[in-house]
Amino acid sequence: MKSTIVDTLPRYRGVARVSDLVANGHPVAAIDRLVARGGLVRLRRGWVALPDAHGDVVRAARLGGVLSCVSVLRPLGVWTGDDARMHLQVRQHSHVPDHGADVVTHRHHGLGVRPPRGAVDSVESALVHATRCLPRLDAIGALDSALNRRLVTESRLAVLLAPLPLCYRSHLDFVDGAAESGLESRVRVGVRAVGIGHRVQVEIDGVGRVDILIGERLVVEVDGSAWHSGHEAFVADRRRDLALARRGYLVVRLSYAQVMHGWPATLEVLRGIVARGEHRWAARHGRGLAHAERPPTP
Repeated sequence: MKSTIVDTLPRYRGVARVSDLVANGHPVAAIDRLVARGGLVRLRRGWVALPDAHGDVVRAARLGGVLSCVSVLRPLGVWTGDDARMHLQVRQHSHVPDHGADVVTHRHHGLGVRPPRGAVDSVESALVHATRCLPRLDAIGALDSALNRRLVTESRLAVLLAPLPLCYRSHLDFVDGAAESGLESRVRVGVRAVGIGHRVQVEIDGVGRVDILIGERLVVEVDGSAWHSGHEAFVADRRRDLALARRGYLVVRLSYAQVMHGWPATLEVLRGIVARGEHRWAARHGRGLAHAERPPTP
């Protein structure tokens, strides 16, 4: 059975070019009739939307662009840092109406990905734009998140970033899809930068996975509002901390603010623990009584 215009639009997130609808077998006259009946809204020349289409997608089309960068990645659970602005991809030489301070525009410069047809960019294109747009640590966090959520593979990511300048391609040297949050990515890159050996998402017998294990026994757990919230999560985290302490591990639990805004002081504490050798097992820790599989020190 032939699909209707209303059936076709969801694949474009509710907003589409008239030319795309025509290419899908819907005559212009049928589109015009649906607009007249209120079943579609005409956004600007050549663009229509369902009345209940998402507001960001509608606004993007009205402004002459498509949602891209963090505006595509954030709803998918990808780390985007603190940037809550709308990000639009627009044609390189197009005029964009006055859009306000809450909108960031990206010019398409032939970044090795196909330009989008609808009003929402592809995940791959959004990742390329985010790599260029976000601060380095947030960009690495976004790439980590995309890998962790299986939105892209490492090999495909290498292809996507290959056309970019070295300062962006070098992010690949720090990417690790095992990281489960952007805050974890920041800590991992931060300790690596000062030569502290570590592993991410390490399984500890009787406890489960921990965010970061430095050396043999220093466990760093990273709390963030998107990943650790509510009373139940708080109780579960403290139960894990006790289980780790019972096995002789030293636990440092970091807040969002300690990672995002107080990192120098946080790093100083971690370096002090390592300098004192407290990240390694010693007889006083009762190693023989612990019931955990201790991975070798990196």
